[in-house]
Amino acid sequence: MTVDVFVVSDFTGETAEHVARAAYSQFGADAARLSRFRYISTEEKAEDVLQVAQEKNALIICTMVDHKLRKYFVERAAERKVEVIDILGPILGALEHRLGRPPLETPGLLRRMDEEYFRRVKAIEFSIRCDDGRSPDLLPEADLVIIGVSRTSKTPLSMYLAHKGVMVANIPLVPEATPPEELFKVSPDKVIGLMVKPEHLVQIRRERLRVLGLDAEVSTYAQWERVEEELGFARNIMRKIGCRCYDVTNRAIEETAQEILDQIRA
Repeated sequence: MTVDVFVVSDFTGETAEHVARAAYSQFGADAARLSRFRYISTEEKAEDVLQVAQEKNALIICTMVDHKLRKYFVERAAERKVEVIDILGPILGALEHRLGRPPLETPGLLRRMDEEYFRRVKAIEFSIRCDDGRSPDLLPEADLVIIGVSRTSKTPLSMYLAHKGVMVANIPLVPEATPPEELFKVSPDKVIGLMVKPEHLVQIRRERLRVLGLDAEVSTYAQWERVEEELGFARNIMRKIGCRCYDVTNRAIEETAQEILDQIRA
């Protein structure tokens, strides 16, 4: 014997479908024929579903967040002698009693939360793939491209923004390496340049070399002349692109990130 199971929802019906499949899987794959009725948001649409369910003697599993429509649907099903399992009703009622306030009754909130989560995951994956100049062919897909010399916090800033759902690529600017041509095809509004005072950058680089066990006096990486050369090169590239620049000297990543987010959302 096979039972007709109708999944009915005022949104996509995914929640009810997952519950239905979990239940009838306990009786074998051929235990039920599943039909999904989405976006049942009016009494007229509800009546149409109930009519078909009555004709097929179907079992209805529903997730409706609209209290008025859910009440109407359940009562009319009872009148038609159609069996309905209301998944959300009892839970919403119990939470309303405990919290002392009514539910929002907005369909699709969980899906919106899920979509936001996966948007952040996609942004993080993109930013990892496009970190430190890698995958320049993906620059047209970026929401933001961060450029700057070494030790200006390009990667930490990119990751912070990625956790906010922004797809960020970052490119190091080095005098000996020509920036990828794709960079100059990106809209200047999507490019952010990071600058820092030379004395601060020298200090940061010296500390970095010390951590690595290298001699700052020997390496040109932390020498004043080299730092000035790199910053001059970076400044020229940023001027050529026409992008907005931020001085990150003694600034927290969160502070710079918030300014950038404000710019993006403006």
